[in-house]
Amino acid sequence: MTKPLHSTGGRRDLTEGSLGWNLFRMSTPLMAQMSIQAVYNLTDAFWLGKLNSRALTAPGVSIPFVFIVFALAMGFGNGGSALVSQYAGAGRHDDADRAAGQTLLLLTSVSVVLSGLILLFTRPLLALAQVPAEVLDMANGYLRIYILGTPFIACTLAYSSALRSLGDTLTVVYINGAASLLNLVLDPILIFHFGLGVEGAAIASVAAQLSAAVACLVLLHRGRSGLKLTLADLKPDGRMLRQIVRIGLPAAVSMSSNSFGYMVFQSFVNNLGPAVIGAFTIGFRMTHFLAIPGDCMAMAAAPVVGQALGAGKPDRAKQAVRMSVILVAAGMALPYLLMMWQGRLVARFFVNDPEVIDEAFRFFLIVPASNYFFIVMNVLSAAFYGSGHTRPVMVVSLLRQWALRLPLGYLFGYLIGWGSVGIYVGMGIANVVCALILIVIFRTGAWAKAVIAATPEEKAEREADTETLENQP
Repeated sequence: MTKPLHSTGGRRDLTEGSLGWNLFRMSTPLMAQMSIQAVYNLTDAFWLGKLNSRALTAPGVSIPFVFIVFALAMGFGNGGSALVSQYAGAGRHDDADRAAGQTLLLLTSVSVVLSGLILLFTRPLLALAQVPAEVLDMANGYLRIYILGTPFIACTLAYSSALRSLGDTLTVVYINGAASLLNLVLDPILIFHFGLGVEGAAIASVAAQLSAAVACLVLLHRGRSGLKLTLADLKPDGRMLRQIVRIGLPAAVSMSSNSFGYMVFQSFVNNLGPAVIGAFTIGFRMTHFLAIPGDCMAMAAAPVVGQALGAGKPDRAKQAVRMSVILVAAGMALPYLLMMWQGRLVARFFVNDPEVIDEAFRFFLIVPASNYFFIVMNVLSAAFYGSGHTRPVMVVSLLRQWALRLPLGYLFGYLIGWGSVGIYVGMGIANVVCALILIVIFRTGAWAKAVIAATPEEKAEREADTETLENQP
């Protein structure tokens, strides 16, 4: 008989009780956490916009390269969290701790290697991305500093995904809240008082990321929510690392493909000049802010799916995903309509440049509508990430970026000559089509089985339950 999950510290049993309450209890802190992260990102845009409109382009053209590292870390993190949640659902807590330790080891190692490679070639990479000459030096200075913080982001990400798999979504809210407050304080001081400009914004970000990583390591040592890793958990375990990579590789390919695709897409935008870059930077960050409820519901549903499948309850896993999609689809319609209606007002909050404001209006008129469908697709992805069957998401992601979004953006934007409007239309069509495809794949139900091997005791227990059901009159 497996041990009940709630018997170990702050770990939560997501295999029992009200699904609605579990999703609410998990998603609410996540919304707070991601809202804090969005404020963190918007802080840079706000203060740099006050410096001048060209300074606003530095994070916009640099972030795609950071996303490449971040995406790979998130992909492999999904592989680790699927194992952690399924081991936890099966009551195998020592295995869950070891999976968390191996995830932390893998994510940190990958991010150190990749960020080091990017650091060596920042200027050539920015030039390859068609960054305009007038902002190239500024962007290079920003990226060379900001990329140093990616290993700290990976550490926080690994700790956050492990706690989330165990039902704790509140701890990292406090950590990120403190880090964002530090960034909020440091940004104007370094940008204006010390006259460091865009490099000051990057330094503030790295300092905040470092503080968050240190806090995670301290709490990990203290055993927050029952997750207290030993040196043995951090010692490379070839078998478990291979399993994490096997499960996480499709997700890593999917997310890194998105990042590479975004980098190419950003080059399309860069060719249209600083005003379009500035508007796209504002629009991209605001649509990400609006996507927070959907992303959080997906992140909350994934551990519910994982624990349910680990406990042999596939119907509960399916119900969790369906409920999450309905809640997000119903709750996000009005905010997206308001964003489309008040696009100019949003842009004026960041910048006073009329050309940037007009371009932002065009962005908000087109992109949010399609992004609504993209949110639904993200929520459905929780079924695949929570179950560990991540290949369908990879295929749809590759299709979205390389078969639809980029070709259509180039077709409408450049070949037909619609400029920025054509790029936005290509993005929108890709979002809608791929959301519909993922809905069809989800409905097959092929994802609804665990990836962890059952122990002999679990097999015997499930066979006995099946036999009892078959013998009932």
